[in-house]
Amino acid sequence: MKNIKAIIFAMTLLFTLNQLSAQTIINNDPDINNRVYLRTGIEPATMLTLGYERKFEIGFLNQNIVGFAEFGSSVANLSNNDFKVGGILPVFEKGNFKIVNNLNVSAGSLSAKNFDSNKFAIADEVAFGIYGEKRFVAFTTEYEKIVLNKIEHTDFYKETYYDEVVDGWYKGAGGRFQFGIEGVVTLKKKLDVHLEVKLPFTEKFNNYGGSPMHVNLGIAYRF
Repeated sequence: MKNIKAIIFAMTLLFTLNQLSAQTIINNDPDINNRVYLRTGIEPATMLTLGYERKFEIGFLNQNIVGFAEFGSSVANLSNNDFKVGGILPVFEKGNFKIVNNLNVSAGSLSAKNFDSNKFAIADEVAFGIYGEKRFVAFTTEYEKIVLNKIEHTDFYKETYYDEVVDGWYKGAGGRFQFGIEGVVTLKKKLDVHLEVKLPFTEKFNNYGGSPMHVNLGIAYRF
């Protein structure tokens, strides 16, 4: 119940910023082709992410797609990081209502007491909301599937638990769903402020380990 109230509060906050000049994604701005952004938040570790977006025109579709690449790292441990590339494409538009799809792949690393691992995943996020010239607020649904893991157990694990454990490549360890809300406001003509709140769940819709809620706040410059 507390998580639901937090999402409602975030949505209310976005709508009350009407006195600011807000912008939608760069896909809808004919004068903007690039965007750099910095994002920080809890997902579930405290992360700091730097990214870049570039708009491309797809002639045969008569449509634009926004490609992006970003690198995020845990603030507490730089060995825990994630690199992601993908594309953002509006798939349905009617007036200011849009459905926007974000398909991406990622590679990440994690260092822990018992093992070091590398993961490879694919994710798809669908956002549906109001994308006006001065407002952007949308509900999001995301599914991420880990397709492959490389596990290397530490000496501590081998000496303490099982010295014959086998390191190597393993089939992905499941996936997760995230449901949330996001929005953007613009403090100046080209400076965006982005807020997103998400509730994570396992594939079986059980509670996700770590933080019960993922919250990110970001700033971006469009040019």
